Amino acid sequence: MGISSDVLKSTLQDLLPGYSDTFTKWHPLLDKIVTAGNLTKKTLEGPYREFTVVTGGPGQITQINTGNEVINGGRKQLAVRGNEYAPRMIYAYDVPRKDMAEANGKQDLAKIIKTYPERALHEFHEYLAQQLAMGDGSNGMGGFFTLNGNQQYNPTGSSSRYGALEFDASTSSQSVHGLASDTTSGWQNQFGSATSFSVDGIKTLREVYFKCQRQGRLADSGLDLMFCDEASFLNYMETLDEHVRTGSVESTDGKNYGRQSIKFVGADLFLEDSIDISNAAFTAGKGTDGVVYLINSGTFEAFTLGHNASMEGKGFFDQTSPLRIPDLDAYRFELILHLGIHTTQRRANGVVTGTAI
Repeated sequence: MGISSDVLKSTLQDLLPGYSDTFTKWHPLLDKIVTAGNLTKKTLEGPYREFTVVTGGPGQITQINTGNEVINGGRKQLAVRGNEYAPRMIYAYDVPRKDMAEANGKQDLAKIIKTYPERALHEFHEYLAQQLAMGDGSNGMGGFFTLNGNQQYNPTGSSSRYGALEFDASTSSQSVHGLASDTTSGWQNQFGSATSFSVDGIKTLREVYFKCQRQGRLADSGLDLMFCDEASFLNYMETLDEHVRTGSVESTDGKNYGRQSIKFVGADLFLEDSIDISNAAFTAGKGTDGVVYLINSGTFEAFTLGHNASMEGKGFFDQTSPLRIPDLDAYRFELILHLGIHTTQRRANGVVTGTAI
């Protein structure tokens, strides 16, 4: 007895929530956004989201000496608007009808699920994690948001944008979310460069950590998340020796899938497998000698587009109905991602380099 395309689709739909959750637990930043409810609360009607950045107070001070002073009022226009787009991406894969016809019983159904939908979803997750951490634009993910300020992404196909965290202590003209760093007061992330981990690695990390904490006064949370390349992670672990304090990431079913963090002050530091400092996404002095992202997850928001999961998709790894491919004995399945991410307090986040040495 063969397996119909509807059975295959419905089986995957049952797995999708669990697999998406497994991914969000595997990738710390997206986990924090989803856990905070920011992803599910923001479904847009249009192609982009605007947000307001306030760069100063609205009034001014008048000192009263005699009581006859005229109080200077007025209203300073010190608010600017940033924006971010949600790129639409489709991961398509084909399932031969011959495989479906030859499948028989639960054992073969499990094999089909392992061979096609499960691996497709897992690979899509891997690509997204790599783009978020690296921004190298590989595997068709070049339109998705990245933290790597040394790279650009293109969510609309017509206008490139820089990643959120710049590898530079000076205020450049580099634009993030449509706002230029040099003309928008406070729109600059924190940055530090260590000579090597053994010389001043811990000191540099602490300096940037507390800079982020001081800047995040109006954020809903403090700096709570850090993730880095393997060499940087092992260097930090070695300095702690027997004083290592680890945490673990568990799925919703309570199982530990091997994701552990190390405490750094009040944040959880993760080894991020997606960060490859030998990749061309990083350049000399800007990640090739190690990179640690310092994240205040409360300053990030995510949004999706779409309302009908079976039609246009709701924007978060939706599985569409299977389509028969003309002139080919196969069905086509699609996973749809229509997701945007942005920060509203760039100054409360930072990056440190030099930690892999």
